[in-house]
Amino acid sequence: MYSGNIRNITSSAPDRTRVINILGKPVRVKNYICSTDGVNYRPKPENIKLQLSITPVSYCPADCRFCCATETKCRKRIDTEKLAAVLRRLKDEEVVRGVKITGGEPFADVGLLNEVVSIVYEIFGYDIEMAIASNGIGLRRFHEIKDLVHLETIHISRHHYDDAVNRRLFGSEAIPGTEEIREIVGSVPYKNLWVFNCVLLKDGINSPGEAHRFLEYAGEVGVPKVGFIVCSPVNEYAAGKTIPYEEIISENDPALLFTRGYFDYEYCHCSDGVYVTKTGEITQFYGRSTKICPYGYSRGLVYDADNHLRDGFGGEIII
Repeated sequence: MYSGNIRNITSSAPDRTRVINILGKPVRVKNYICSTDGVNYRPKPENIKLQLSITPVSYCPADCRFCCATETKCRKRIDTEKLAAVLRRLKDEEVVRGVKITGGEPFADVGLLNEVVSIVYEIFGYDIEMAIASNGIGLRRFHEIKDLVHLETIHISRHHYDDAVNRRLFGSEAIPGTEEIREIVGSVPYKNLWVFNCVLLKDGINSPGEAHRFLEYAGEVGVPKVGFIVCSPVNEYAAGKTIPYEEIISENDPALLFTRGYFDYEYCHCSDGVYVTKTGEITQFYGRSTKICPYGYSRGLVYDADNHLRDGFGGEIII
């Protein structure tokens, strides 16, 4: 559901980072804008803003063996009054550029999720870009979110087009199948709300042909965008299942039309593009080839279910 930080402050190049003050604590951040050609990097403006991830609950009913969230069977729950107080301070300091609600599984407590969404919009206004990441369990109740129309996206984790394989990868029979997803997606007129997040695995989507089949599947069920994600080697199992992004999504693939891409030095390379299905549906895709190397800056802020604001997943406590 979320990606962890690999942090090593001493390894950072001085000209790539800057220390900014967030709620009275120094936080090291990147000082440049990613490059389209891998050569020319522009400096970031003075008022650097970061993505904020919020984890309303730590609990997740799935059992993904490659997940980096190690406490998903715990039932920690966010204190919304504390969250609101921290968000107001972050708003005053103008350091948040967008919000992603993740987990755990946010839809494990739809009432709490709805409250968190409302608090974010109340404090930051409806111009803030906000997304929710879900494994799909409980997603049928997404209509209970009062501010649904203002959400940027809801990301559904889906790691294979075959229901049986997908449920095996999640370690849960409760993961929604194709027909339920089709019904959920079809129940709203604004289809751009939906995105599939697909972790690339050796026993899952593991070849260009399989990626094509997944994109066909997304078009069939009405999900217009797919994110292909490299499996982070967070444990021995995940390390054995990791497959390089370039082996699956290649710029030499004639079936894929690449529209843009960015380089972040030796840290990662991301790309966006489109795929036309056999029935003429246009499915967008994006992905990030994250390299396993240390970096010396925070890639975002995290307000976790333990009611601490951190400088990244597993990072230092700010407050």
